[in-house]
Amino acid sequence: MKKILTLLSFSLVSVALFAQQENAVLKIDAEKLHARVREWPYPANGIIVPTVEPALLWPGTNGKNMVLPMESGSEVKEDPNIGNVVYKVMLARDKDFKKDLISSAEQRWTVYPVHQALKPGTWFWKYGYKLKGGKQWSWSQVYDFQVAATAGNAALKVSPPVAEVLKRNEGPHPRLWNMNKIGEDFYQNNLQNPEAKKFIVFAEKLMLAPLPEEKPQRIIDTTGKTKLEKKIIVERMYHGFGDAVGNPVRNLCIAYQLTKDERFIKDAKRRALNIARMNPNGLATGDDFTSGAVLEALGWFYDAGYQFLSAEEKKELRDMITLRARKVYNHLPNRFELHVSDNHVWQITLRNLAIATVAVINEVPESKEWMTYMYEVWSARFPVLGTTDGGWHEGNGYFRVNFKSIVYLSQLFGDFTGVDYFKLPWMHNLPYFMLYTYPPHSSSTSTGDMWENIPYMVKGQAWFAEALTFKMDNPYLNWYVAEIKREKPEYFRGTDDFLLFRLLNYKPNRKLSTLSPSRLPKTRNFADVGVAAMHEDLGQEDKSLSTYLMSSPFGSSGHGHAAQNAFTLNYKGKTIFGGSGYYSNFSDQHNLLYYRTSRAYNTILADSIGQKLGEEGYGWIPRTISGTNIQYALGDASNAYGEIKSEFWLDRFKQIKLTPSKSNGHGDPGVTLYRRHMLQLEGGYVVLYDELEAKNPVKWTTQFHVPYDKIVAETTTDPHQQNFGVITDLAEVKASVFANEPLNMVIHDQFSAAAVNWNKVTNDEGKIKDFVNQWHAGITSKPMQKFRFLTIIQVKNGEAQMIKIIKADQGLYHLKIGDWDIQAQLDGTKAPALQVSEGNGKSLFNYGKLPILFQGKAYQPKMTGSSFLLEKDANGKLNQQEVSDQLPDVLKYDRKF
Repeated sequence: MKKILTLLSFSLVSVALFAQQENAVLKIDAEKLHARVREWPYPANGIIVPTVEPALLWPGTNGKNMVLPMESGSEVKEDPNIGNVVYKVMLARDKDFKKDLISSAEQRWTVYPVHQALKPGTWFWKYGYKLKGGKQWSWSQVYDFQVAATAGNAALKVSPPVAEVLKRNEGPHPRLWNMNKIGEDFYQNNLQNPEAKKFIVFAEKLMLAPLPEEKPQRIIDTTGKTKLEKKIIVERMYHGFGDAVGNPVRNLCIAYQLTKDERFIKDAKRRALNIARMNPNGLATGDDFTSGAVLEALGWFYDAGYQFLSAEEKKELRDMITLRARKVYNHLPNRFELHVSDNHVWQITLRNLAIATVAVINEVPESKEWMTYMYEVWSARFPVLGTTDGGWHEGNGYFRVNFKSIVYLSQLFGDFTGVDYFKLPWMHNLPYFMLYTYPPHSSSTSTGDMWENIPYMVKGQAWFAEALTFKMDNPYLNWYVAEIKREKPEYFRGTDDFLLFRLLNYKPNRKLSTLSPSRLPKTRNFADVGVAAMHEDLGQEDKSLSTYLMSSPFGSSGHGHAAQNAFTLNYKGKTIFGGSGYYSNFSDQHNLLYYRTSRAYNTILADSIGQKLGEEGYGWIPRTISGTNIQYALGDASNAYGEIKSEFWLDRFKQIKLTPSKSNGHGDPGVTLYRRHMLQLEGGYVVLYDELEAKNPVKWTTQFHVPYDKIVAETTTDPHQQNFGVITDLAEVKASVFANEPLNMVIHDQFSAAAVNWNKVTNDEGKIKDFVNQWHAGITSKPMQKFRFLTIIQVKNGEAQMIKIIKADQGLYHLKIGDWDIQAQLDGTKAPALQVSEGNGKSLFNYGKLPILFQGKAYQPKMTGSSFLLEKDANGKLNQQEVSDQLPDVLKYDRKF
């Protein structure tokens, strides 16, 4: 095996990571923070792991080379040799692997959760591989890590080994949801459950529906479309077919378990046998989504209706479950677990396979391997697009596609392990991610694929939040759900996909305490996914101002976008400034040249070139401050620009015969520094201060997009200042952009690549979306190597304030707007500086070396380059905060120098 060299390294300027910093600024020098497939081992380099039962992860091999990226929906062919390798792991307290040795059995996958509490101290580990049937093991170097005596989550039970999990699956049918143990309690507990009674009425009607036929869900004309477009349209025509034919089987099984009425299970049998005879390779049930849904439905009935099947029928269902399960499983080991997030599997098919596996685990011998694999990957990797902060990298639009799997796989694995996965640190913080980034009466962060489908609260978000209340005792989450129910009671009157979860966890006399999030900090940083959320009043976001700064360590992987250091501004629950464009397909022309690129976001272009697609185009949120009158966040996108290196994305361009060239917004403009300071000020003001540098002079463009309103230019007599307004019925919205050099502004309502709904994409209500044009403003400098923008946005119920220029001397601008004084150094050749103070002397923010005088007293920051806040509360108490750059978890734990 060729030596696998890590691509991850970073240097720190004038700083010791775990000692007191003298310089507050950290510089990361790494090609990527999250690799598309794992390229370096974890844990290594003596890091202190955050748990007593870490999972060991390492790069995969095909026997000669490292496993390369390949995933669902990609035209990049799967490596034919990934299934020919087996691995082994050794873990011990000494380098000679003799003290407290833990040694794994042979396995086909590249994760090893230890499933026991490791003793505090230093541990050493290595992994080996060999070809199947071979005798010679090739071993990695020895890696080390430390377990702290205080590590771990006291509320979380250590997960049991696989053998114990398999043993718990050995009971009789029905095994799913522990029904062979809790079935009678489930029946008795729900006898008087009003929701169960309504569902039984619904199930009665289900039995009247005719048996489904293998035909499209919708008809879409393919005339004149390319070969790739026709393929995508055909998939779209059958999209949802698996759920349409599979969900009735599941629902009838649940109705039987609620009532013991055999009419329900016999009709489920009729439907299950019908879909079992559908072509597993046909258009209707052949792709991963539709086949997975059928697989799950067959597993449901095989388990719940086992006693109602003849020997021949059992074999028929078992054979079809095995065939469809193999289609999923055979492409997983040594590939899926390596991937940063193979979305289709995590979103849906892993759940489908897990349910079907439990159903046949005692009758299909190979299913024990399927269960072992899924449990090990779940234990090692969940949550895949976050770590502990509760966030989801791809944004709320596609987060919701994962909701069912998050809930039901947590329940399923919890049933067989005794572990309450709803007590994971990530789960603990999840309600806050929902509160801050998708408040109940407001639009969301407006980023990532399909964000435009959730301009306001939607049913899926509401159901998911309610489901979580059955497992979490969080008064803010309870408030969140109560507010949605108050405003959208119609969301909770029907049958939805989380019904079973509520029935399983139903408590007749459940009382939920609530707390308004108005008492929570106004600002919260979800650093692992790169979202800083700032709220004027989190409990009344439909009447106030909310802003977001995005900069993700994941880059623009998966359904994420090249939106590092982009901001979103919501007012009275609606988006004023946000992302733009439309999601019609993962990679059509509009998508690759506009929608998922920096061109579609309120961030910076250099020579009209945006950030690179892929994990390499990353950013991060080094700092936030939550104050009373001042909220603050700092984003760093210095590593986000350059040529696209991801083979996955280059292949997507190739599929539609495009080249990611500078003429269409892709390439390397040579950006070396982009740090954006963002402040939300009491009174309806937002301030942006951008520090920009490149290897050579470039034209810098700061962008503004309004997806629902119109931008109009306003006159200015100063070429160093450009002004525009937003025509909206929400408020008076004005923006002014300042620089030390002349600026040029262009306002238009066109996309750089036209938005055409050729795939007949629908909104959440099932209506075909109209891709209308949107308004954009770009404000551009002349070519400069070092540059600064200062932007002031005001959102006022009344008349907007005039910005007064008190002084502009040697690049240092002194401005006044309303009660606020703003000083900013806009000469890029001079040290950066930004100071914002309130005229009544209650608040002051400082970054840089400007003198700090607050209420007659001079202050000096402890660290060079820190961000510093001083505020006096209503009782006269001083709130003093000084913050420096803080690393996200991926750099604290999963790194190689």
